[in-house]
Amino acid sequence: MDDTITIRTSDDPPVEFKVARFVLAANSKVFGDMLSIPSGSSTAQDAKFDLAETQRELEPFLRVLNISHDQGNPLEELKDGDWPVVARLADKYDSVTVRALVLCMCWCVDIPCRSGVPA
Repeated sequence: MDDTITIRTSDDPPVEFKVARFVLAANSKVFGDMLSIPSGSSTAQDAKFDLAETQRELEPFLRVLNISHDQGNPLEELKDGDWPVVARLADKYDSVTVRALVLCMCWCVDIPCRSGVPA
């Protein structure tokens, strides 16, 4: 089994991200479920997901999703405007880890919160 998955954005042309399979499966119920379905391709390295998000939306989410394996500190490097998108994608891709970090950021910066996620 290959250890990375290719994720393509909806940009024109699409931007590709290589993401560790275990990071996606461990930190997102949606990605975990998608990875558990047999793909029908002959090799695991063919695993590619085309997502509806653009690079601008997806990049901050993937940085936070991959926080323990990423270079730098996304909690300090992301802009305040990135957090609402990260919160939306945490819900969409069912990531408890990212939701918890978003909630933490609500307490650390002056982002209005409703129901535990930024507005």
